[in-house]
Amino acid sequence: MRFPRFALAFTALGLVAPQIAAAHTQLISSSPAANATVAGPAKIELRFNEPIIGATARATIAMTGMPGMASHAPMAITGFTAQMGKDRKSMTLLLRRPLAAGTYQVSWTAAGMDTHRMSGTFTFTVR
Repeated sequence: MRFPRFALAFTALGLVAPQIAAAHTQLISSSPAANATVAGPAKIELRFNEPIIGATARATIAMTGMPGMASHAPMAITGFTAQMGKDRKSMTLLLRRPLAAGTYQVSWTAAGMDTHRMSGTFTFTVR
């Protein structure tokens, strides 16, 4: 029995479509890397698995720990600028000055071509 070509194409599409629909924007790497300890960075780079829509890209930086202080309320880091990469798969946060010693959390939100907003956080330490 012959299987019609269009039926084969629809079957193949059915196997691929769920994978395409599940391909949301994900952070694949950062610099500084998650959980890393680094010297005071002057920029933070975020790299995504797919091109992101620039208008949906947002990031915040907060100092969550300071040397010598047992408890520390998160302190927002302001005055940085964000720059999209030419490939639209990266975003660089340019700081006015290198970060001081402490623990930092970066939170991001962005949408890819499927327009679903995704978000995440990671932390790193400055020595």
